[in-house]
Amino acid sequence: MSKIKTIDFEAHFYNHATFQYLQKRKSYPNLIPAKDPGAYIIKFSEKVHLYHDQDFIDRLCDIGEERIKIMDKDGLDMQVLSFSTPGLDSFGSDDRAAISLTRQANDELADAIKRHPDRFKGFAAIAPNNVKEGVKELERAITQLGFVGWLTHSNFENGRYLDDKKYWPLLEAAESLNIPIYLHPTVPPMEAFGKYGFSLAGPAMGFEFDVAFCMMRMILGGVFDQFPRLTIILGHLGETMPYLLERLDYSWTNKGVARAPGFNKFRPNLRRLPSEVLLENTYVSTSGRFNEKVLQFVINVMGEDRMLLATDYPYESLPQSMDFIKNSQLSHSAMEKLCFRNAKNFGIT
Repeated sequence: MSKIKTIDFEAHFYNHATFQYLQKRKSYPNLIPAKDPGAYIIKFSEKVHLYHDQDFIDRLCDIGEERIKIMDKDGLDMQVLSFSTPGLDSFGSDDRAAISLTRQANDELADAIKRHPDRFKGFAAIAPNNVKEGVKELERAITQLGFVGWLTHSNFENGRYLDDKKYWPLLEAAESLNIPIYLHPTVPPMEAFGKYGFSLAGPAMGFEFDVAFCMMRMILGGVFDQFPRLTIILGHLGETMPYLLERLDYSWTNKGVARAPGFNKFRPNLRRLPSEVLLENTYVSTSGRFNEKVLQFVINVMGEDRMLLATDYPYESLPQSMDFIKNSQLSHSAMEKLCFRNAKNFGIT
């Protein structure tokens, strides 16, 4: 592993300006002090909360020397940094603050990359509610700040998803700029996912299901017919999508229901099957997953050329993430592709 360059496609940061803004918000998501000194509770909804202590906040907000020391200790060469959850794309009702905070976060990330160009790259943060301003900021982040893509969360304020044509100018810009979109989870808007708090709505299920839901809506909504070169990165070994591969095509391939008279008029008219879009337009990263059998399954489904290394730091342990890949039974060729060779497709070397 030490002889192979390692590029982490999902590593997060936050900034104190957004934490301060979240404390002032009346609507969700917002932030309230916890009983422990320096600790906070992020409230995504009335029932879904996430606790951050001071140590975690310090690690999340650091995009400098201390982060690099941790990377060095665990043999990680580069992180593609992205703004964390709750994202700046969840403040839709407050355009002015969202746009200002987005520019500030992107500028802070650009400064960190300028200081450490061999260690950090960046995914842009975008406030999508004002689409015109969002497109301008995406173009600025790519053409002026030198970022390599855009990380967006799986739903926006009021339960909107990227299949909504309101957001298509952003997708058009991403395709035109030839950059990937990292489709990252956030808490699903469906009330039922709040039943057991973050334990259901978070990484165990809600996060992954919401990304899969967003991706399938994009496919069925004709996004990839309109933008056939659009590239999506799905974290967490594909956010359940590889496991559903042939099932995604049910409305087209089922020998019973799908061939019943009159069924076609209820089915989207797509140029490609959903499974074809998944295999041709997406990459999958390893973030936050540590099961060898699942890793091998996803590689078998997606192919070695579609795999990317990711750690989900600091939400996941960097040593655990790196040790899992290092100790996996991947061939040397597959290891190289996952750790750095496939990153060249996004101009990262």
